[in-house]
Formats: sequence, C-alpha cells, structure tokens
Amino acid sequence: MTETVTQPGAGPHRPARSWRVRALAVPLLSLAAIGCLITTVALSTAHVHHQSAACRYMAVPWTHFASAYAALLAAASALLVHLVLSRAARRDGLQPTSGWQSWLPTLFVVIAGLMLPLTAVIIALTHKDAAETARHLGQPLCEG
Repeated sequence: MTETVTQPGAGPHRPARSWRVRALAVPLLSLAAIGCLITTVALSTAHVHHQSAACRYMAVPWTHFASAYAALLAAASALLVHLVLSRAARRDGLQPTSGWQSWLPTLFVVIAGLMLPLTAVIIALTHKDAAETARHLGQPLCEG
C-alpha cells in the first residue's frame, strides 16, 4: 500500500518530500543510534578484558566517549527530524493517510525515544568508569 497525502481541495498525489525524507532519515538515524550503543558496550567490554589481562588500570580510550555521545546524538536527531518534518508537512496542509511512510518512521521514533534514556545511562557509566580508572591509573588491578 502506498501512502497518499492530500491537500484540502485536491486529490491524492505523490507523498510530500518532507514525508519521504522523514520515512528514510528517521529509521537510519535510529539504526545508527543502536549501532553506536552496541559499539560502546563492545568497547567497554574489551577495555575491561584488556585491564584484566594487563592486571593494571588503564585509561578509558576516547572512542568510548565518541561512540556513546554519537548514540545520544543519533537518537536525538531522529526525534528532531521526525518532529520538524512532520510539523512542516502539517503546516503545508498535508496529512498522511496510510502506508509505510507513516508507520515506519513512527516505529523508529519510538525506538529512538527509548534509546535516549538508555544512551544517557551509558554515557554516565562511561564517565564513571573513566573517573575510577583515572583515580587508579597505572596501579595494579590484580592482587598477588
């Protein structure tokens, strides 16, 4: 089923550009947020393993912070793009009626909305881990 957008007093025609961009940008940004979050968790796990193998505290690499903040930025951007483009289309008098261009971005906006608090927690944990390792930098981690 394709989505049609109607203007007052006009018949159905191609979806507005703002609806098409929203239908493509929001899922991509949400998937980028998920990918960055998974990368952050993987980097954190690898860092813990490196510290254990070296048996000493090591500084948290900048890539942890970059991927954590990238996840937050991508999730917030998905929400912002959805809001701005939806308002722009409605301001032009366009209303979505049905189809994938309505439910797909909405599904990914919900996912991005759930990602925001999760990424905020991941950022806080990354900073907490960095503060702890900075306090004990170079000290032995293992006993014996």
